[in-house]
Amino acid sequence: MFGFFKALTGSRQSLAGCEPTKGKGQCNLWIGGHPDHLRPVDDPQGLGAYQLAIEALIRDESPEVIYLRSDTEDMSVVRKALGYLSRIGGQVGVADQLPDEEVAAIFGVDIRSYQSAVVNPQGDAAAYG
Repeated sequence: MFGFFKALTGSRQSLAGCEPTKGKGQCNLWIGGHPDHLRPVDDPQGLGAYQLAIEALIRDESPEVIYLRSDTEDMSVVRKALGYLSRIGGQVGVADQLPDEEVAAIFGVDIRSYQSAVVNPQGDAAAYG
């Protein structure tokens, strides 16, 4: 039954911007409010679907932390999505495939403030985001 639910929700579906491999798409952007519950975003060129996906995630789940991941070595859409999160503010973006220093720089904060915000999104460091 859960496999059927996952097929309906799209967490295992192959998207136009994702190449099917063993039942899971190879996408350059996956997002979610928890690292174990990421969904693919069909925006291989980073033309703006990532913004809509982030807005939908915020509207539907209101996560304090948004996790971003890529199945490919191309991290450009992950970087664009982090930049978008830094502009709209309110959420902390985590991309474990990028160095914390780079993510902190995208958010315009020092690494210590970024790491504090990841651990405690409602703490003092959240005021910078």
